[in-house]
Amino acid sequence: MAEHVVAALVAEGIEVIFTVPGEQHDPLFRALAPTNIRIVQTRHEQSAAYMAYGYARSTGKPAVFMVISGPGVLNSTAALATAYAANARVLCIAAEIPTHFIGRGIGVPHEVPEQLAILDNLTGWSARITDPADTEAYVGQAFHRLKHGRPRPVAIEIPTDVMESTVTERRPWTGGSTTNRTDPAAVVAAVRELAAARAPLVYVGSGATTAGPEIRELAERLQAPVVADVGGKGILDDRHPLSISQPVAHRLWRSIDVVLAVGTRLRRPFAEWGTEGLTIVRIDIDNDEMHRICAPAVPVLGDAATCMRALLANLPPVGDRAAWSDEICAARRDIGAELARLQPQVGFLQAMRDALPDDGILVDELTQVGYTARVAFPVLQPSTYISSTYFGALGFGFATALGVKIAHPQREVLSLSGDGGFLYTGNELASAVQHGIGVVAVVFNDSCYANVDRSQRRHMSAGLGTALHNPDFPLFAESFGAVGVRVNDADGLRTEIEKGFTRSHIPTLIEVPVGPMPNPWPFIRLPKVR
Repeated sequence: MAEHVVAALVAEGIEVIFTVPGEQHDPLFRALAPTNIRIVQTRHEQSAAYMAYGYARSTGKPAVFMVISGPGVLNSTAALATAYAANARVLCIAAEIPTHFIGRGIGVPHEVPEQLAILDNLTGWSARITDPADTEAYVGQAFHRLKHGRPRPVAIEIPTDVMESTVTERRPWTGGSTTNRTDPAAVVAAVRELAAARAPLVYVGSGATTAGPEIRELAERLQAPVVADVGGKGILDDRHPLSISQPVAHRLWRSIDVVLAVGTRLRRPFAEWGTEGLTIVRIDIDNDEMHRICAPAVPVLGDAATCMRALLANLPPVGDRAAWSDEICAARRDIGAELARLQPQVGFLQAMRDALPDDGILVDELTQVGYTARVAFPVLQPSTYISSTYFGALGFGFATALGVKIAHPQREVLSLSGDGGFLYTGNELASAVQHGIGVVAVVFNDSCYANVDRSQRRHMSAGLGTALHNPDFPLFAESFGAVGVRVNDADGLRTEIEKGFTRSHIPTLIEVPVGPMPNPWPFIRLPKVR
């Protein structure tokens, strides 16, 4: 049945599979050999899954990783959970022990109790193929779920005996496509609230990625600022005068009377900033998500772009909002001046922005410069700022950036890491060199888990377990055949990033030694204001 799985992948346009190969995969590799699907073998299953995440998150297309049962599945779970948090279209193909051993607990190699339950908890849908005849049906359903409705990772588990079996009967996928029909009454109600607003705001998340032009037009017609959560950064170019950061939105939050929320969980503003007296108009494709934090005054169920076009078609001219525009400009100016004092982080980020083309992609990390990037790095196009969203997976960044670069070989990809996070998957420099993946990786080295150290020092005289012993990072990179350099300031960083981008198939590591930095969290964890 392995050839039927592979035939379905080819039919779905899959171009790459990320994997650590194992004997359990032999039938699949025999079927893959005559195809044009590229195999990117990695040094750890976590990296394979993160590469798939980067590929999917930056393209909006399905991406596939393949792991053996037991340790292979378990090693990939942090990345699978990241894909779940970030609404990424990732397919996990997991091997499983032979069918007659499942659930018996007798110590078969790579056995783990309730593997399918583990996968089920980290995906939007998972299934085990027990009958070869169901192969096409299950693979078809997996891709249907990847393409329709709210994006979530999915998983297919295949016992080794089933993988080796012959398909004598075929039961193809017979499900239909999903059609989103927007309720006209909800559109009318939403338009009424937006047109009557005195101080409207548009809040966007990754679910609004395909609705960028419509969001810009609506914002301009409403004279409403647009703020994005980390998944929605770049949907409106940050150079646009109506694009505002989270701290600016927080400064304006007391004045806002109507929020249009498009494709976002709204966790931070609604759960932390307060919603008293606020009218919420919410567009979301997932009805379960619609009322999760608080009930919107007007729920509009459907695809973001479709719903936004319906709003635009029905929105009448609105009155002058000069006073609101003045308040927006003042908040942007004041917060901009405050953020500029976060040095050296903002200086480093400006150097990175200067070196990165408009369509270049930044993959952030959980490090002091990365935290600051959430509120101070200008993002100019959708899906060009990749994070681990709320899941906060330390160490995800470098491997994710490799997957992004494989998906976009003609675009520049920049990985931003700290010394602690980088070494989670820094061994994938071997994979980057082997496969010609020309990512530029910037590693800010303070020999410390700095965020934890700062937190501990609020109550202790010194950090405990936070100091790190690191390699010579440039020599570490060179030992794999990559380019390794060290710089000490923002100008040097800009120069070396630009040089790195000229090496299209050779990875570059740039170490930046740093010391303690100003705390960016007062701009990120913002208090309740209404």
